[in-house]
Amino acid sequence: MYSIEEFDRQDMHFFRLKGEGDFVEVCPERGGMVTAIHIADEDLLYMNEETLFDLDKNVRGGIPVLFPIAGQLRGKQYEWEGRVYQMANHGLVRTRPLEVAGQSCGTDHAEITLVFHSTPGTRVSYPFDFEMQLTYRLAGGKVTIQQKVTNRSTGPMPICPGFHPYFAIRDKALELETTATTYFDYNDHKEKPLTGKLEMAGLKESVIFEGGSVRAAFHATKDLAIEADEHFRYTVVWVEGDASFVCIEPWVAKNEALNTQEGLILVKPEQPVALEVKFYLENRS
Repeated sequence: MYSIEEFDRQDMHFFRLKGEGDFVEVCPERGGMVTAIHIADEDLLYMNEETLFDLDKNVRGGIPVLFPIAGQLRGKQYEWEGRVYQMANHGLVRTRPLEVAGQSCGTDHAEITLVFHSTPGTRVSYPFDFEMQLTYRLAGGKVTIQQKVTNRSTGPMPICPGFHPYFAIRDKALELETTATTYFDYNDHKEKPLTGKLEMAGLKESVIFEGGSVRAAFHATKDLAIEADEHFRYTVVWVEGDASFVCIEPWVAKNEALNTQEGLILVKPEQPVALEVKFYLENRS
């Protein structure tokens, strides 16, 4: 039987989805992010708890939600329909609280749905009325994130979201299985062959390759599987010095998409768009 429990730590409120020895922890007030995943007897995510509990810092760990954009904009600005707007890196949601919209659990699953609505504050940076729902589901040793975006405005609304998982992978020579044959290195701005191993040690900036679904060596005996739907056309990989994580991030579009308008999803009024990504571990063959 699966269950959901609530608890507080350092004045923050959390939800824990539990079942079959696995659990997922979610903090609605911290951008609606997943803060911990324990599946297959492993802690899947890295978390720097100092950043989690300091609201003045960006969280280093968990799975930050990147919406309505993933990535950066040159000068942190973009132009839309003749007007210039300011947008922080990775969008609006990760620094704002979400509300709990529903939860359910049974013999085979536990899930919680969070919701974020546009506000006068968000419209300063992003001139659209919208609703964004996140459903986190734990079932059968797999964690699924379902995202539903509804445009409440009168015209099309551009989005290029993503997720920013900090996986507890220590080896910076990342073994990968992907359909991509090349990657783009933002450190020297060169396209390079991708041959099954990605050497990230010493890199300051990220790299990116096509395809949102990927397998990576979690450690010597287990693989991490990321299954992303067709909306996620890219995977971004990033490390930070010798910190014990590797970020493997499914993104819809590349950096600067709001300016280049390449790869954007244009959400039509009252026609929701649904996206999904799934994470799990498997024994290495």
